[in-house]
Amino acid sequence: NCAACHQANGKGVPGAFPALDGSKLVAGAKADQIALVLNGKPGTATPAWKQLSDADLAAVITYTRNSWGNKSGDVLPTAVKTARK
Repeated sequence: NCAACHQANGKGVPGAFPALDGSKLVAGAKADQIALVLNGKPGTATPAWKQLSDADLAAVITYTRNSWGNKSGDVLPTAVKTARK
């Protein structure tokens, strides 16, 4: 679902959808990225993904944090569970 806008290569679409490759959010605090994926970003095309399991969300976030040029570490399902509270 994310690749439709952010592209399979993580480069996004300039002026429309931000890149995940080299993103400050993806390289930054895990809690910030978890919150964005859980809650979406109002006023943008980024939806909330709360309907997915903690394990699925952790896997997606871990993928973006360690793909392309990113090397930001793993996110555990327990971190997503904590963020939901």
